[in-house]
Amino acid sequence: MKQVLLAGLCLMLLAACGCQSNEEPESLSLFPDDNDLVEAAEATYVARLRATRGGTPDPTNEIYPAYWADGIKALNPIKVYKHRTNIVVVQRISDGIEQGKYICIPISSYLPMTGDDGFVFSPEPLSGKTYTLGSGVFDFKRTTSN
Repeated sequence: MKQVLLAGLCLMLLAACGCQSNEEPESLSLFPDDNDLVEAAEATYVARLRATRGGTPDPTNEIYPAYWADGIKALNPIKVYKHRTNIVVVQRISDGIEQGKYICIPISSYLPMTGDDGFVFSPEPLSGKTYTLGSGVFDFKRTTSN
């Protein structure tokens, strides 16, 4: 009886090893839902960084259209700027309130919080003691002093 069980286990092991899929594994991403947008934001950040490295530092956080990746351009921004290394894409300004997309990029350690620097995020990233980064892309509203 033991030999039959051992033989059965060996056959199952051989079958499992021999039936491997040739398909490539699906890549994992921290931002699966908006991965293209996060990649575009990171490319935009890097383009601006490379352009200003070694030259005259830009004292503003604004990222000019020449540095916008296609995914950012597709959002039809009014302006784009850095906020604590993340990327803010302003799509509307009305009565001193900016609205648009706030995009967390992987090189940033800052997790956005409603109330920081006048930002209000949707979906709300912090619920009680739980922080949810989700896709890394948030809608935002921000009152400006301009």
